[in-house]
Amino acid sequence: MLTLALALCGAGQASAQQRSAENALTAADDAFGSTVGNEKTGIYNEGDIRGFSPLRAGNIRVEGVYIDQQTFIASRARGGSRIRVGNAALDYPFPAPTGIVDFQLRTPTPDYSASIQLAVMPYGGRQYELDLRGPLVKDRLSITGGFSFQGDEGVDGSRLKNYGFGAVPRLRLNGGEITLVLGHFGTRGSKSRIVVATPGAFLPPMPEVGKYLGQAWAIGTAENLNVGPIWRQNFNDHWSMRSGVFFSRQLKHKAFSEVFVVSDPLGNARHSVTADPAQRTRSYSGEAQLTWRQDSERLKNRVLFTVRARNKLAESGGADTRDLGPVRLGELDPEARPDFTFRAVDQNRVTQVTGAIGYMGRLTKVGQLNLGLQKTRYRQTFQRGTLKTEINDNPWLFNATAVLAPGSRWLAYASYVKGLEESGVAPDNATNRNEALPAARTTQMEAGVRGKLGTLTLAASAFQIKKPYFNLDAANRFTELGAVNHRGVEASISGTVFKRLTLLVGGLFMDPVVTGEARTLGRIGDRPVGVAATVARMDAEYFTAFKGLSLTAAVVATGRRAASARPYAALSGKQLFTPAFTTVDLGARYRFTLDKHPMSLRATLANVFDKRTWKIAAANSYQLNDSRRLSVFVSADF
Repeated sequence: MLTLALALCGAGQASAQQRSAENALTAADDAFGSTVGNEKTGIYNEGDIRGFSPLRAGNIRVEGVYIDQQTFIASRARGGSRIRVGNAALDYPFPAPTGIVDFQLRTPTPDYSASIQLAVMPYGGRQYELDLRGPLVKDRLSITGGFSFQGDEGVDGSRLKNYGFGAVPRLRLNGGEITLVLGHFGTRGSKSRIVVATPGAFLPPMPEVGKYLGQAWAIGTAENLNVGPIWRQNFNDHWSMRSGVFFSRQLKHKAFSEVFVVSDPLGNARHSVTADPAQRTRSYSGEAQLTWRQDSERLKNRVLFTVRARNKLAESGGADTRDLGPVRLGELDPEARPDFTFRAVDQNRVTQVTGAIGYMGRLTKVGQLNLGLQKTRYRQTFQRGTLKTEINDNPWLFNATAVLAPGSRWLAYASYVKGLEESGVAPDNATNRNEALPAARTTQMEAGVRGKLGTLTLAASAFQIKKPYFNLDAANRFTELGAVNHRGVEASISGTVFKRLTLLVGGLFMDPVVTGEARTLGRIGDRPVGVAATVARMDAEYFTAFKGLSLTAAVVATGRRAASARPYAALSGKQLFTPAFTTVDLGARYRFTLDKHPMSLRATLANVFDKRTWKIAAANSYQLNDSRRLSVFVSADF
């Protein structure tokens, strides 16, 4: 592989910031969440911001441009991401109540270069990545791209094999740049994670780590693609443009899900398997943003005109579910493959067009404003056979942020955001499994501060987010049951201490509450399912006196979470909860040079004390969280 990389890219010096130099902790501005390559830091991630999922809400950007993403951009095109929420969204146009995930693409180097990364992943998985970068036409056209193979092994014995490639050509224009993102990966030999459901007031017994309880023949395959250009252009001193158009698609050729419904704490269960017919999800989406700017010595003005649109088709349903009979959870249950019979798939279509105007102004030693007004037209249709239903919504949405910054070290702000966000799809154990849910009007209010204290950056916010609440009803249908209100505070401390120690410390403390008729009648409890009221995380890296060697540590404390939507008489009228838990990760990183080529070796032992816990997939539905695991990455730049 090394010989191939050098032959393809030719002679040249590797950039100082290649794979061997990737470090999410030192690159992070705060503890709210970011990724660089394969590393992640912060209390939030792409699937969880303040107890909500920005991925499910559709709040995704690629280098600031809207995309209706149906599958992840392939890793060889994607360089990292940044969570835009609270303090990190003050300068971001048209923020969203649930937060925004802004993905960054990989950038080329001035000279030809290549990188290789080999990894030993948890539970016996493997990962191989090759990146190539350099100019195609000097000072005009450059490219970065690569290939990857990832064989993930899950804590429950599930498996996912990905073969992928990605490319990011960048064409420089007079006053502008066109960037093309192309990412494709296919999954082969995929054994899906099992779901354990318990309709009673108890948690299921823990199965053995690495033992796959599903059927050997339940193998899924899929194809995933994202492609589209991003165009940035400065027309003159006052006018500029940023726009992009994307095609995002996932084709599921075969897919299976397996559920164990456990009837008692001993693990007696019934096992079922659901097979899906071939299904596709695809979306055309894009955004055009025109900006006018006028700057003086103290005042900077920006007026933004934006049009955003998408056209999405999602196929679901048509599945065949077979009861495989009784089994004790944790015991193998091999069964002959049934002759599955599928019906026609359901079709969910969404079209949405949004026009917006915004203003961003900054007055030195006073503060800044970030204002936005949006008008959106939303239409969703669902068709099953000859039955067709339609949902329309055409709200006015707006955002307003005021920042007071009389000095250069501290600021205070207050904001209000109103949005229309997607609600995701029904979970595997629902009678309307994988059915798309209607979009929801959401609101967010918050206030916070940010500033410098010596070498440390401090940030804190108080917030309140209101959204419709979806969960399982009495008929096991995943539907709207009321509203949910997440009210809380978050805080971040980041920076360098004693010159050698880099710290990221973050915390979330909130009071999530469900309201509505179902709550009043006692059909559901007051806590939303799967949401932890407290999350705290500390990431640290100590750079030793031994050149190139640093030691890393992460401590994550997660509060208890409601596991059931309904209260139980056996629990004195309270909901079932999973207990709070804390995990500790320890690692080391060694950067060195071999024959003038930068290299790095990074090893992490995660969940050192092997804390066994459940992930809440839906109400009374669980999947295993990761146990103790070892990851080793070797990176080399040429």
